[in-house]
Amino acid sequence: MTNVLQALIKKKHDLNEQSKTRARLDDKIVNPLSEFKNTFQKRCAYNDALLNKVYAFDHAGNKYLLGIPGAEFNNVEYIGGLWRIQNKFPHEITNVRGRDFVLSDRLAYTEKTKFDFYSAYSVGQNCYGYFIGGKPDFIVAKYETEHGVFMAYGQTIEQARAFLGIKLYDKYQDLIHTVLSGKNSNREHK
Repeated sequence: MTNVLQALIKKKHDLNEQSKTRARLDDKIVNPLSEFKNTFQKRCAYNDALLNKVYAFDHAGNKYLLGIPGAEFNNVEYIGGLWRIQNKFPHEITNVRGRDFVLSDRLAYTEKTKFDFYSAYSVGQNCYGYFIGGKPDFIVAKYETEHGVFMAYGQTIEQARAFLGIKLYDKYQDLIHTVLSGKNSNREHK
């Protein structure tokens, strides 16, 4: 009975080891600084590193054997000649005009534009993943319509408002010109 039990345990262990090296649909490159162009390249290098019992390093310089929980395929990237554990980033990233932010507090500021204003952290990225600074360094203006959400940023409320106003003007300039010129569809058809 013990031989059968040992054989089952060994088989389960072997299956677990094989699952570490098998390509999966959820394989991904988790940092654009990765030295790999695709997941196939990463998977091949990762599997070689597993066989050679290579270590991955975290942002504090601690080392962990590649393949253990927290240092698995989608938790690491190969950057600068080392496998690096990517930081967990618990914040939602909002892209505004091509720049990434984490929106913080809604500012208690209202005006006739009906824009909402938020303090926002710039999002950076290094070889260990995403990070934000110690304090919000931008203002994001936001305006929700039935045609979508419009946002812009600046270092002050005035800049954020101005950039959002320009964005809205670009989107709706034909409508604005029609209204300002006094033309409407009823007058044109008479």
